Amino acid sequence: MTRLKKQKRMANKIVLDKTPRKQERLADPDSYESRKQRAQKQKKKHASVDQKRINAKPTKSAIERDTEAGRRGERKGGRLADKIRQYNAEKEIAETGDSNSEQIRDSQ
Repeated sequence: MTRLKKQKRMANKIVLDKTPRKQERLADPDSYESRKQRAQKQKKKHASVDQKRINAKPTKSAIERDTEAGRRGERKGGRLADKIRQYNAEKEIAETGDSNSEQIRDSQ
C-alpha cells in the first residue's frame, strides 16, 4: 500500500482578477513596497575607502607634534614618562654637581 502525500487544497484560495500595479502599491504608505523604499532612502550610506582617504585630515609628522608640544608645555605622558623625566633630571644634577666640584678643585 502506498502512502499519498498531502496536497494543498484550492478550496480557500482567493483569486484576484486584477492585482494592483507597482505605482499603486507605492502610493499606499502602508504597503510593503513603500515601506521598503522609505527604509532604503533612510539607510545610512557608508563612504568608500577612497572617499574616506580624500575626506581625511592630513596627519602631522612627529617633528610637528613635538614642536607643538614644546609650545604648549609638555606632551602628555604616563607614569613611565614621569620616571624617565625624573631620572634624566637626577642625572643632569649629578653631572653638573661633578663638573662644579672639578671646577672648584681646579681653582684651588
